[in-house]
Amino acid sequence: MKPHTHEAAIPRKSSSGWPLLVGASLVLAFSATGFLVQTFGVFAEAIETEFGWSRTATYSVLVIATLLAPILIPIAGWATDRLRIRSLVLSSLAVQVTCLLALGLLPTAQLSFSALFLLSYAASFGASVVPLAKVVSDAFSERRGTALGVLFAGACLGAIANPLIAGALVTNIGWKGAFIALGGQVVVLSAIPAFILLRPIEKTPTTAAKGTKPAGWRVLFATRSLYVILGWAFFAALGYGGVQGHLVPFLEERAHTPAEAIIGQSLLGVGLFVGNVGAGLLLDKIATKQLASLMLLLPILALLALAAAPQGPFDIAITTFIGIATGTETAMLAYVVSKYLPSSVGGRGLSVGMVAVALGGGISTLIGATTHDATGDYRLFLLLCSASLAIAAFWPWALRETVTGSETPAAGVQSAAPGSR
Repeated sequence: MKPHTHEAAIPRKSSSGWPLLVGASLVLAFSATGFLVQTFGVFAEAIETEFGWSRTATYSVLVIATLLAPILIPIAGWATDRLRIRSLVLSSLAVQVTCLLALGLLPTAQLSFSALFLLSYAASFGASVVPLAKVVSDAFSERRGTALGVLFAGACLGAIANPLIAGALVTNIGWKGAFIALGGQVVVLSAIPAFILLRPIEKTPTTAAKGTKPAGWRVLFATRSLYVILGWAFFAALGYGGVQGHLVPFLEERAHTPAEAIIGQSLLGVGLFVGNVGAGLLLDKIATKQLASLMLLLPILALLALAAAPQGPFDIAITTFIGIATGTETAMLAYVVSKYLPSSVGGRGLSVGMVAVALGGGISTLIGATTHDATGDYRLFLLLCSASLAIAAFWPWALRETVTGSETPAAGVQSAAPGSR
């Protein structure tokens, strides 16, 4: 009877995961997680006009949010490993909706606006990629790479649609009305699907002793693969992170019109979508080491071409390959964390990896600005980015292919918190 029960559980896990994946993708795409920061610029001018705020005063809240991210990401990872993910996500969405409606309905001054925005931003980490990638990874044992690729591709679709939605709302009903409408969007397109579809698959109980203390941060930092993952994530972000922020002025300096530069930025988003889907499909068929080297080869060639070749009509199309790298690394990071780190600390592992990505991207952006000021153009920056991506391409070869989520030194504590998902 035991073998029969075990075999029946495997197909259930894979087939039951698809509705969950749909719900998780909708949360990433259409909740405040997917639009709060990305559409801030759409609201900025209207807010400045109504209250007479300076650009610095308006964007100060976004600066604070950026500084809070390295703190909030690990907290989200801890909550992911210790709490039920469905409850965590639904609670996050409830706070988001409350704050968005308050922004639109209540009298607003700079302090109250900043407080409500930052509260919604902090709450959004409870429905961010950290808990959602873990619950999707747990639900897919066989086609995990494909599932993660679909999850992140869904987020990319939201990144494409949300600025257009926010822009139309601000134009037609004002910025306060836009916040009210976006609160409704979170309810209809994220909260309701999450309530119906986001039902994590219960794992089969293991032989772990009852009452065993759940795995802590010590288990995570004692895992060798974590440091390989962190180095890979950092150098990859160091290579592509700053390019995204400097892309429009770079293209304009190469004699492209502002409209053409914006098209290049849009194609970068298309590359993100392609990269996530492509990585998801390939992760189930190609070993991580080979795929990392293969997918980073394309943006290295693209950056070298932009640095060495004169400006031309192909500049815009080349940027798509840079986006592919970014999208690929996002999906691969979640996949590698689920495969090489203990499941009991997977949420915290992904959160620490995302902090490494944030640091690499921030440093890359700063390097782009300083090298441009020193040399007068972006050529040196592009060469440095290529070198960083080359390091990132070889870094994953230090991963041990025999290590999985259940074959780590912490395997004994992996199932110690069966109710934490």
